[in-house]
Amino acid sequence: MTLSTAEKPTTRRLSSLLPWCAAFLVAASAQAQVVRPSNSVYVLLRGAVAGYNGDLDLNSDADPTEAEIQPLRGFEEPGFGVSAEIGYLFNRNLSFGIAGWYQDLPNLGDRQVSIRGVPIINNVEGGEAYQLQALFRILPFASARISPFIELGGALVSGQGTEDERGGTGDGDVLGYGPVGGLGLDIALTPQLGIFLGAQSTVVFPDVALDGADPSVFNVEGDDAEYDIITNLGGGLRFAFKAPGTAVEIEGLECPAELETGEAGSFMVMTNVDATAPVTTTWQWGDGASSSGMTMSHSFSAPGTYTVSAMVMNDFGDDTETCLVTVVEPPTPPSLAGCRATPSSANVGDSFTVDATVTDADEVTVDFGDGTTASALPARHAYAETGSYTVTITATNEYGTDTCTIPVTVGDAYCAGVAELNPVFFGYGATTLTADATGRLDENVEILRRCPDVCVTVNGYSDGSEPGDALRVSQARADAVVQYYVGQGIAADRLRAVGRGVDPDANSKEDPGPGDSRARRADSIPSSCAGF
Repeated sequence: MTLSTAEKPTTRRLSSLLPWCAAFLVAASAQAQVVRPSNSVYVLLRGAVAGYNGDLDLNSDADPTEAEIQPLRGFEEPGFGVSAEIGYLFNRNLSFGIAGWYQDLPNLGDRQVSIRGVPIINNVEGGEAYQLQALFRILPFASARISPFIELGGALVSGQGTEDERGGTGDGDVLGYGPVGGLGLDIALTPQLGIFLGAQSTVVFPDVALDGADPSVFNVEGDDAEYDIITNLGGGLRFAFKAPGTAVEIEGLECPAELETGEAGSFMVMTNVDATAPVTTTWQWGDGASSSGMTMSHSFSAPGTYTVSAMVMNDFGDDTETCLVTVVEPPTPPSLAGCRATPSSANVGDSFTVDATVTDADEVTVDFGDGTTASALPARHAYAETGSYTVTITATNEYGTDTCTIPVTVGDAYCAGVAELNPVFFGYGATTLTADATGRLDENVEILRRCPDVCVTVNGYSDGSEPGDALRVSQARADAVVQYYVGQGIAADRLRAVGRGVDPDANSKEDPGPGDSRARRADSIPSSCAGF
């Protein structure tokens, strides 16, 4: 039969893309959630019913004027196609693959075609076509078990066209090329395995490459379609070699805003709990150092502002966050050194000089330990009483305090010369103190109060003529003196009572009264309390 190209406009061939567009609209993006793989090599195998729309698709007994209202004309004599694809999943939504197609298209073979009486092809043998495609595939709802997808790419096509059929010389094949587009549904059976249903079309240029027919070569009016179309309706299986996982993401980063030089700060990165293990964390501290671990401690040796970077990584992705840490010089508390008193010991009324080396102090106080203070160094002081004193120096600023202590011994030159104290005398056979005796002991008490480092041994005596046991009488007289001292406030541990018995120097002939009154006494013998 004869075909008029005027009745085969471009819109008829483009209409072959429409039958399968509805597939995209029925995608069940609200299906149960599933985790699809990413960062993985995949393979895809598919089979399809193949259709052809071109110069030969109306070479049947149908009325050619009906072409514009019959978009499925290319499937009146459908063929088949098989494809294998290998590619890489960049993430769950995007992949890129290389696919090879073999297609058997009956409309391409065993036809005799004429246009307005001009023969174009006679007895084309076979109906095979081959495609090599490069495709990007996009899944907008990758977390749904059923997700629509879009395919976009390009193809090289080998069909029936030869050079002589395009008006040239020779019988070499004409290699076609053109864009590829497709829509479909991807159904995840398992995280790695899925099936898909879809439609895909390849627009082939030049017009002669696929079917060997190009009416414009023969100057026939009305053919404004300079391409043919191959459409595949089918499905297949896809398999990803790497199991799916969840990319790690930083959900929080804890950093100290300010540190002092040398001060260790705590740093912690928090990631999504569903991140697929193992997860590695690397810290760049901004000072040339780096560390690994989710929680770290780090210190900086110099003041400044540092950009700290935390990077987390697993097999499915990585994420980086930064924070700023300001490092300042540490505040300096005051310090005291070389605390000293000159001299370290002296007598009552003598001046001491207290001094120290003070650094970074706003205020200095000196406590001399006797209720008096000073507010500057060096400080001079004289003590009114003997004793051992502790001098405390305190240095203060807004960042802290420092103290030091100095022992000071205050003596009395008078006490160093105390070699004897008043003795007391007793009546014949008596062991009680007389008024004269207490008066003499009061003088001794004054000395003992002034000289706290003087201790006393009280030796009691008898003249040998007194009734009773001489040792007992002498001990009673010594005890009476000690009891008097204690009653006047002298510490008992500074006193010792010893009964000596008969005074070896007693001489009753020298005393007109009975016995020897000089021997009936108690002597207070002073000595240093050291070793008493």
